Amino acid sequence: MNNVNKSVLRVNKFFKQLENFNSYNIVIHTDKKNALIQSKISDNRNNKISFIDGELFIVKPNIKVATFPYNGGIKEYEYIISLTDDPLISIIKNNGGIIVGSSNMDEAAFGGDTSSSFYGRCINPLNKQLSVGGSSGGSAAAISSGIVNYSIGTDTMGSVRIPASYCGVIGYKPSSSILSNKDLLLLSHTYDTIGFMSNNMININKLYDLINIKNKIKSYKNIADNNKIRCIIPSQVVEEKINEDVLKDFYYVVSKLKKFNINIEIKSLNNWQPNNHRKALLKLVENEGAKNLKDLLNDKKSKITDNLRNNLSFGESITRDKIYNYQKELEKLKKTVSRIFDDFDLIIMPTTPQNSFDIRSKPPENQANFTSLANIADLPSICLPFFYNSKKPSSLQMIASNLNDNFLIKTSSYFEKILQ
Repeated sequence: MNNVNKSVLRVNKFFKQLENFNSYNIVIHTDKKNALIQSKISDNRNNKISFIDGELFIVKPNIKVATFPYNGGIKEYEYIISLTDDPLISIIKNNGGIIVGSSNMDEAAFGGDTSSSFYGRCINPLNKQLSVGGSSGGSAAAISSGIVNYSIGTDTMGSVRIPASYCGVIGYKPSSSILSNKDLLLLSHTYDTIGFMSNNMININKLYDLINIKNKIKSYKNIADNNKIRCIIPSQVVEEKINEDVLKDFYYVVSKLKKFNINIEIKSLNNWQPNNHRKALLKLVENEGAKNLKDLLNDKKSKITDNLRNNLSFGESITRDKIYNYQKELEKLKKTVSRIFDDFDLIIMPTTPQNSFDIRSKPPENQANFTSLANIADLPSICLPFFYNSKKPSSLQMIASNLNDNFLIKTSSYFEKILQ
């Protein structure tokens, strides 16, 4: 009976390892008692009910987990506990997954370095001087530290993929309709998307398959012949303000992919202006954030930070005409990008214009320039980490057409093997 106490040992190992990261502010809440109960139940099963049976999960606290904090990193909501589970959490629990803790995050999921939560700055396990990114920094750090193999976050402009890239792990943002966001503590009802992270594509694939079985997701393309994969690198990427080490690493990855006969072409993505479109998306997020968090914004005594209050106030002040114009502009880009998949299977590019930055510096304004494209056009996206020329982790971002998540995951699994 090789599986006897396997899950219990995993839980005990987690809490032992967590002691080494107490000062890192990665995990802000745990439930050891329930985790041990669930792990014993898992170990006592004669047959595992799924691939994740007995596996441990860390979840961002803007996602509902019964009996866990549901505060979105907001001081005003510090003592709010969820009474119910998000649909994704129900899928995880029903398949034997064990929610062992809540991760640190930026206040209200609005931020780029996981430092604005009342829990304090989250520290990068790879290098204490480098940012974990945001807003799902705790979820990425939990994987990077090795304390769990699965974590759940949310992605609005890149909030799963950017931290995953900075922490050297895999981040996946699905097509928005695959996972409902209606139970989230919302920043943006249009763009907030639940995503997840792990240390390998096998785990990403396992979790996706469970969701696929539950939701009966259609796949519009299979990966029958790897050598016929057609990739486009938008020329805007190499024309943007991108750090030399990032570009060098990216070209090295491209050269490796070409050795496996992956078809790669550099071509302009019509109408895409990375910096301008990222700014337009940010304004819509700020405007929706002002609506979703209006009680906190309107209460002058609420304990939100000045930075969040100022950004929400700005969002509230944007006129309807301007909002309409931003929406129209992003919708035009969305239609343009969707047409690119008539000729190509994937868009590939670096995840960010720079690798992880020093925590003493201000988060780069352009760090979501490349990730926000997938949010604007509602496309599934995965970032694959690699360590080549730079001492910092780099990552390859892969984007597929809407609802082609299965194809993206299978292709990413193939690319992962090439990059290793």
